[in-house]
Amino acid sequence: MKVINLKDCPQCIETVARWHQEQWQTLYPNWTLQDFMNDMELALLSDLVPQTWVLSDRNRLLGSVSLLECDLEGYEHYSPWLADVYVEGSHRGHGYGKWLIEAAMDFARSKKLLPLYLYTPDHQRYYEKMGWNIVEVVNYQGKQIVIMVFDGF
Repeated sequence: MKVINLKDCPQCIETVARWHQEQWQTLYPNWTLQDFMNDMELALLSDLVPQTWVLSDRNRLLGSVSLLECDLEGYEHYSPWLADVYVEGSHRGHGYGKWLIEAAMDFARSKKLLPLYLYTPDHQRYYEKMGWNIVEVVNYQGKQIVIMVFDGF
């Protein structure tokens, strides 16, 4: 099992885009599958941000994670963002999400992209265990979310 940069697996884009569409369509109600694919293709063109990685087990994709310039409208002053953490349903609960997140954090650390931000409506404790700290709690589109930071220490 290994974490692979999407640049090394461009044939994975459609699968990852489908996952993202299924998981986050409510945040992008007008986006088609092609819009999600176009967004993913931006990671193929960048050396820093955006970036996307996939977790592969013998040619089967299990999950993905991304680094984005901004993942929360109105909070562009925080950047870059850990985003799109996804593990296929039947593979959740085995630590694969943590593995993906740590790969993105390691990349950010190696490229001096820290601090790194994320937001979560309900996984604050999960991220705190990995060294993330609360920046602020906000009401965003009618939901309470927690913005968190990882500074590498």
